[in-house]
Amino acid sequence: MLSKHLPKIAAATVLLAATVGCATAPGDPYYSGAYEPTPVYGGGIIYDTPAYSTYPAYPVVRRDRDRWEDMRDDRERRAWRERQAARERSERDRLERERDRAQWERDRARDQNRAQREREERARNDAQRQRDQWERERRERELAQRQREQRERAGRNNRNSDGSPRTDYDRYNPKTGQFLPRSEDMP
Repeated sequence: MLSKHLPKIAAATVLLAATVGCATAPGDPYYSGAYEPTPVYGGGIIYDTPAYSTYPAYPVVRRDRDRWEDMRDDRERRAWRERQAARERSERDRLERERDRAQWERDRARDQNRAQREREERARNDAQRQRDQWERERRERELAQRQREQRERAGRNNRNSDGSPRTDYDRYNPKTGQFLPRSEDMP
């Protein structure tokens, strides 16, 4: 147990001896001559050291800022932060508006393309219906024309199908003044 306390006791003794040895009183023979302390009235003892020049240690003069300046600085910092936040907000809003405008333009272009395709499709369908109707009407006219021609041929039995006068007088009926029908003209 003594071995644990022995280093502590030795350290305390050395520290006490060093402290006591540094304390000097005026008139100490060690400090006579150049190292003799110079008494200063109203203060402690100052020792002259001829080998080193000492400079006074001036206290750091720090101008104490009053609370008004602190409040102003806080207001300025807060205002700067608010301006910075407003700039960032406006930049975000601008980017969002640009994205929205680009999306709107894409949607509008897509809708216009779709409407254009639908119009073109309707126009194609209308043109096809028109062509089909014209074709039906043409066929109906041709059919009506053929039927008229057949009725005319049947009515004018005195001509051949090429329009030349008939020469087969053996099929002529003088009582009615008409030719009898031929087998190729009958249905």
